[in-house]
Amino acid sequence: MPHKDVWQAPAHLKLDQTRLKYSAILPRFYSTVAQQTSVIDSQQEPIAMWIADMDVPPCDYILSAVTKNLRSTYGYQSLDIGEAVAKRFERSSPKYSRFEVKSSDVVDVASVIGAIDVALRTFCKARQKVMVLTPTYSPIVETVKNNDLEPIYIPVGQPDYTVEEKYTDVAWSHTSNEQSIDDSFNEIDLNALDKSSVAFVICHPNNPTGTVLSASAQRKIVDFCAYHNILLITDEVHSEFAFNSHNEPTLIPIFGCELDSACLSEAEKSEQDKPIDKNIGHTPRIIHLNSASKAFNLASIPGASYAVIKDQRTRDKFSQAISARHLNASNLGKVALIAAYENGSTWLDTVKSALAFNRKLVVRFFKHYGINVSYTMGSAGYFLWLNLASFPLKISQPMVSVETAKDSMGKESDQILRYSPVASVEQCIERGVVGNDGAPFGAPNYIRLNLACHPAVIETALQRLCFTL
Repeated sequence: MPHKDVWQAPAHLKLDQTRLKYSAILPRFYSTVAQQTSVIDSQQEPIAMWIADMDVPPCDYILSAVTKNLRSTYGYQSLDIGEAVAKRFERSSPKYSRFEVKSSDVVDVASVIGAIDVALRTFCKARQKVMVLTPTYSPIVETVKNNDLEPIYIPVGQPDYTVEEKYTDVAWSHTSNEQSIDDSFNEIDLNALDKSSVAFVICHPNNPTGTVLSASAQRKIVDFCAYHNILLITDEVHSEFAFNSHNEPTLIPIFGCELDSACLSEAEKSEQDKPIDKNIGHTPRIIHLNSASKAFNLASIPGASYAVIKDQRTRDKFSQAISARHLNASNLGKVALIAAYENGSTWLDTVKSALAFNRKLVVRFFKHYGINVSYTMGSAGYFLWLNLASFPLKISQPMVSVETAKDSMGKESDQILRYSPVASVEQCIERGVVGNDGAPFGAPNYIRLNLACHPAVIETALQRLCFTL
């Protein structure tokens, strides 16, 4: 099985008894004694696909840098990540760019959600309106509400696969023919944007749908917010995990940076090696947030997070608020980020190739069994966003035979499985597939499953969701 050596097997992973992915399963998802006893008696280990980290050790360069730093430094440290971040964004800079990231634009922060909280506290007042996507990452909405602000929900398109349509092994949208991709599902309703809001917190790429908006839609959002003096806050932690329409790893630029070449004059195109500063009447107030933790699997350190802010007044005010609350990134987190951004690209490319295979595996699974269910993985991220209410009542082959592991005598035997799909998150958990309920994201009847794991784990989980003995 390709890329299987990238991932660690669950049996090995569970040796880390403090890893939340496993240690929290019973108390969080099987809260009663009866439920826990049922899981143990079933001899069917729960499959943990709920928390957003990966079953792969961090890059050796990062581990070496962190270890060296721990052995050689002490006391308060002053380490700047601006240059490392600026160089990182050169890698994904589009051909026609609205702006470039400079080292002076960067403010280090302890966490992305913490930075969103500080930004809302600093630039908004109680009972004002703040736009958010729906469905989206629930802590964003909770942060808005916790600051006594009113969330205004902007629906985001959710591209769905269907087995009956023709498509290649794509990961993010169904197709009307074998080559073209229908982008109409990858947008938001721009008419729903609220000019009376004071901020727009947008998760991009969106968690859980993996939606990446077109350059045109991003431009319209930036222009709308600039014209109405709306603070735009972007959570871009999943931007390193981008995939094209044929499910091959690719790069996406920082939000709002890319310009449509069709909208540029010949004079502007001749300056393509330089950023193009489009005059939109007002300087956009944008706080771009990102982190090394998600892409390089550094949650336990954690790797440094940061804000990229082009507008100086916004940057200075935000930076002061972060410093006043002692919410800058730790020195160790900065060391990890610099090592990741300077030496971790090969490691990340290997992980992305393994993720691409896992996403294709999901497509092939449903296609192989003829299960015409609605789901998406978007064009970025490592989540399967599955509509549990869309499973068909019947399929053409309701009984299937699958190979099982060798018994104590060394003999292989087949098991006959009967098509009997789950219909709720509770049923998923009963079958030992532990994912995130879609309701807190704003989408009941959905479940979010983490695909950053061994492909055999994914196949077993999908079999449990679709079939029973």
